[in-house]
Amino acid sequence: MNQEEIIYIVGHKSPDTDAVCSAIAYSEYLKHKGIKAVPTICGELNPETKYVLEHFNIEEPISMCSTEDRKVILVDYNEDSQGFAGLENAKVVEVIDHHKIGFSSSDPIRFEIKPYGSTATIIAKRMFNNADFKIAKPIAGILLSAILSDTVIFKSSTTTTIDVKIAEQLSKIAEIEDVQRFGIELKKKKSSLNGMTSGQIICSDFKTFEVGSNGFGIGQVEVVDLSEAKQRKAELIEELNKIKEKENLLFVILMVTDIINEGSELLFSDGYESISFNGEIKDNSIYIKDMMSRKKDLVPQIMESIK
Repeated sequence: MNQEEIIYIVGHKSPDTDAVCSAIAYSEYLKHKGIKAVPTICGELNPETKYVLEHFNIEEPISMCSTEDRKVILVDYNEDSQGFAGLENAKVVEVIDHHKIGFSSSDPIRFEIKPYGSTATIIAKRMFNNADFKIAKPIAGILLSAILSDTVIFKSSTTTTIDVKIAEQLSKIAEIEDVQRFGIELKKKKSSLNGMTSGQIICSDFKTFEVGSNGFGIGQVEVVDLSEAKQRKAELIEELNKIKEKENLLFVILMVTDIINEGSELLFSDGYESISFNGEIKDNSIYIKDMMSRKKDLVPQIMESIK
């Protein structure tokens, strides 16, 4: 990389704690190496991520919803459908992610994908492996928060022993004695649906996935009690259908994940008939025990059903 040029670090649309905190932390790591790096977001921060940044006294990244003619590093995603407008006109120089590969480049670039529970784990591990870099307490705090968020406090099937080990190391630097308790506090910030419109609930953490020439969308929200979502079921399904039509998708799903009882209530728009689960979908919904991860538990099932 030309050290005189600014490198913009960008996460996916609907920025979550892993994408935002990974961008911030990696920018600090690159600055230490003499590279001008700027963390960015495109979209509003969710309550959990806002809490993390305020708790560790970290400034919110700048908003940048166009990457045209800029050098960028992608963190926490690598598929075009999850990026924002103008990405095709940017020069991607590096990718750091923990999702499936959906990226191509005509130029050789640094590309690191690891099957970990979060992108923050990859970045923290890189920092720990560099003897010349010392992780500051606030950076350790936001990286720990990102790991706890994406692994659902280590309950998600995506969690690896590396995630747990790195989190333990970060917690010592961040001076977080009770990691489980801190993780629950994080999740509580994002768990209430009160005051949110149906659109905000679905789109607060929403990703689209391509299958052939078509696509589908999945929103995920984590709660400590499914009752609020159940009470608003009809309203949420109506909004799912609106998003389906607006975005021209095969179907749209809202994954309401109960982090206490460890399972998810799936709400479906119309068009879901090609998907099959171990259980019957009734009135556009089904509850699946132990389903915690969109990436590992839900998307592969859908891909297998409709390919």
